[in-house]
Amino acid sequence: MNTSKRRWPARAAALASAVGLAAVVSGCASPQGDAAEAADPDAPIVMVQVPTMDNSYWADVIKGAEQAGAALGLTVDVQVYGDSTDTQLSQVQQAGSKGVDMALLFAQDQASSPTLISAATEQGIYVTNIFSNQAWSTPADAEFDDHYVGYFLPDNVQDSYNMATSVLTQIGGKGKVLHITGLPGNTTAEERRLGVENALKDFPDVELVGQESGGENRVATQPVIEDLLTAHPDVAAVICHNDDEAIAVINALRDRGMTDVKVGGIDAIDEFLDDMKSGGNAAATVAIHGSWFGGYNVVRLYDAFKGEEYTPAESMMFQDSLTVDTAEAAEEYQKVVYQADPLPFDWKAMSRAEAGEDWDTQVPLRPIDPDDYWGRIGEPAPSGYSLPEAFRKDLDGGAVQSVAELYLSHAVSNPLGGVIELTRSGSSSFGQK
Repeated sequence: MNTSKRRWPARAAALASAVGLAAVVSGCASPQGDAAEAADPDAPIVMVQVPTMDNSYWADVIKGAEQAGAALGLTVDVQVYGDSTDTQLSQVQQAGSKGVDMALLFAQDQASSPTLISAATEQGIYVTNIFSNQAWSTPADAEFDDHYVGYFLPDNVQDSYNMATSVLTQIGGKGKVLHITGLPGNTTAEERRLGVENALKDFPDVELVGQESGGENRVATQPVIEDLLTAHPDVAAVICHNDDEAIAVINALRDRGMTDVKVGGIDAIDEFLDDMKSGGNAAATVAIHGSWFGGYNVVRLYDAFKGEEYTPAESMMFQDSLTVDTAEAAEEYQKVVYQADPLPFDWKAMSRAEAGEDWDTQVPLRPIDPDDYWGRIGEPAPSGYSLPEAFRKDLDGGAVQSVAELYLSHAVSNPLGGVIELTRSGSSSFGQK
């Protein structure tokens, strides 16, 4: 990647303005460690966009991004767009004038991702996108001018399948179940829904009696779950799109004295883990390591900014995760991740620009095969469409396997190994022990 492609306005005033903005906006998740020292007027700026601060997962993403930024000498500018695609696009369109060099984006819906990403890359801003991306739009597309660094996410289909399987096993493989889904039109919501439905197929004695969106937050979920529990007071389990929805469900169950109903979620937030430790309704959640995820995306952006190059097969990747489904695993995860200050990740060791050949992602990643990835959620390639030539050449040359092996060999010092041992399966989503 050629950093000479960057087209900036007058840097001094723009950077000073952006640093001031970062200090204000980032107040919702205070910088950790040496972050304040890193925020100087000449530091490169990385913008971190999140949809809301009503879900603690995004606070974890910000925490990791800020700590990684501090370690790498970057200023982190946090932007909250309130679940609005218009606000999100406006923030990106204004980023260049504020001196932003890099941006971690979460496209609010998959259809908006190419426009959003183009708005950044046309300003010479390096971009990673997480969780939601239009089918068959890839970082290797020529329109992104080598500045769309990567699309990263957990394997949501596998993760939600693992979580739902644990919950359904814990209810003895039989009974009535409710499913609280995410926002329609979002890639992650569709993938997690598919994973749950795949798990239900494995349990013929389980009956799905209700499936409704909870808006991915506890406020929107509260009236939904109240109505569903009134209609179905004899459910054995409730499976949720994320832990924030799950907390609303747990509160409703507690108010009704329904202490035996098992609840599943995704994100492994503190509140859910606390309920699991105390023997409450919380049965299983997927730890997708928000703080590591935020930090790793900043590292990848930093490497691109510094001129490191990645192959097309490295531009779309799943991260490893794990299903936390025992009180012991919940307690250990809180100790290792949430109670650690600083976080237990070495950000410079993740960076190829800083660590050279000894780079260590710590949490494993593996490449995504677009044919399989979009095909399994019913998004086959459009008639006449071809992947960018370099990407297709990578895939035809066996890069999915070879890059997976490479990244596994460079995930050396995973601090989450002790948590994995305490789960029911004893392995991560990637099968790591």
